[in-house]
Amino acid sequence: MTGGASENGDSAFFTHRSLMPVGKAKPVTIQTATERAALKKSLTIATAIMMASVFLSRIIGLVREQVIAGFGGTSTTIDAYVTAFFIPELLNHFLAGGFLAITFIPIFQRHLAQSDEEGAWRAFSNIITIGSIAFAIIIPVSIIFAPDILRLMGPHIANAQTLPMTVRLTRIILPAQMFFYWGAFFSAVQMARHRFFLPALAPLFYNGGIILGGLLLGRRFGVEGFAWGVLIGAFAANVLVQLPGAMKAGLRFRFRFDLADPDLKKFILLSAPVILGLGMTFSNEIFFRFFGSFLGEGGTSSINYALRTMGFVVAVFGQASGVAFYPYLSRLAAERNFREITSLVNKVLARIAGYCIPLSLLLAVLAPQVISVLYEHGHFTHASTLRTAPAFALYMVGAFAFSAAVFVVRPFYAIQRPYIPMIVSSIVTVLTLPLYYVTSRAWGASGIAASATAGMVVQFITLYVIWYRRYADKHSIGPLLKTLGTIVAISLIGAATGWGVKHEMLRVHFTPVRILNNLIVGVGTAIPTGIVVMALYEITGIQKIRELVGRLMKRGQTV
Repeated sequence: MTGGASENGDSAFFTHRSLMPVGKAKPVTIQTATERAALKKSLTIATAIMMASVFLSRIIGLVREQVIAGFGGTSTTIDAYVTAFFIPELLNHFLAGGFLAITFIPIFQRHLAQSDEEGAWRAFSNIITIGSIAFAIIIPVSIIFAPDILRLMGPHIANAQTLPMTVRLTRIILPAQMFFYWGAFFSAVQMARHRFFLPALAPLFYNGGIILGGLLLGRRFGVEGFAWGVLIGAFAANVLVQLPGAMKAGLRFRFRFDLADPDLKKFILLSAPVILGLGMTFSNEIFFRFFGSFLGEGGTSSINYALRTMGFVVAVFGQASGVAFYPYLSRLAAERNFREITSLVNKVLARIAGYCIPLSLLLAVLAPQVISVLYEHGHFTHASTLRTAPAFALYMVGAFAFSAAVFVVRPFYAIQRPYIPMIVSSIVTVLTLPLYYVTSRAWGASGIAASATAGMVVQFITLYVIWYRRYADKHSIGPLLKTLGTIVAISLIGAATGWGVKHEMLRVHFTPVRILNNLIVGVGTAIPTGIVVMALYEITGIQKIRELVGRLMKRGQTV
């Protein structure tokens, strides 16, 4: 429920080198130890900033969902609010608003690398002008015809009870897409100059705007307060914060409208496969709203809470890992060092699995307790918890696949084969459509979560197999499969332990306060489960506790 692309924290590392055709790329060489150290320091700082941004934005995003849950719970009002992002998400996607880091930064940096400052700003001015004109036309048209567009989605979305509210909220949110578009350019020119701090703040201001909108305007305007918060937050995050940073980076803008500009053609060429590819992440945002609208009151909102909560885990393990390692993948790709790329990918996947799988299975076991502790207040009742928890549990079962799928596309982008993940994700998306239909009818919200998980598992496995067969050493997969198998087995033992401990703890009523009781059960279940998993990790050699503690202490000393 972002309403735009501002939460994409890993965009800083889609540099011009990473998008050069591999066949034409020259090896990246660092001539001196000083240059090598400077590059490492720059990457470390940029990575730390963007990873901190990802983590903090998810924390604030979780607070945002808690505020929304307390305000409306799982009601038709929140269903309408969630559905109101349907048209804005489509608009942002198909006008490339979410892909400027991939498509524009390489163009801008190519001019800078050639000492063509004027050419860089000429490309900036032309593309932002033409895109803004497109948004200026399409946004008003979408506002006018919002009821008709929503009716095209069927009576389940355009029902008489929620359609007027959904239309009203959609019309408030739609103009925010222009701010996201401008903000992406303002952030891109800063990142091209290796300035990451202000771009990293964008999602924090955006989510903060939504929270403040709900808290300050909710009593007077109802759920519209959150919609106005989206608009205000988008403007603050993408214009008020990013424009001064872009100006410090040397921003030069002149109105320019040149459809024949080679840089515009390059921009469209780079954007086309990303736009046309129906990625599972984007499709999940559309599908859960569409199929959730069949479920009646609270269906869409319950899935939204489950998906956003799972997204916190995915961001920490998948998105943050992608941010941290993409620069190294890009350098190895420029040298066509596929063996090292595969080795790095396998190491990262094993690391993600080692932390994510046992944690996600534990959270699946504790799904009712987690949802209760996080959201059960205000209008989010115990009935809302019972409705949301099963979907959350199924999302958590697939959390590793979501995290790994976010990361495994990186090597393909690094070697200039973006069409491979685009084709795979599009095919998987189309094939999951019947599954969404059948499972949503049979199991409701849980069916939608199960379909999303199944689709992401298939996408991850397919992409990894393609990479392995095309670019990897034939012996490289064995150790990874052995490690993953061991981690899964240990995680299942941990989950079984947690299930048993939880079952026994539920026999005791520690306190009449349900949320506090669930917190006690959750903590009491997590501690022995964690001990069992870590002990088995130590025995099998997956993770040596002494080494882990040593690394954490070393990192703490360097902060």
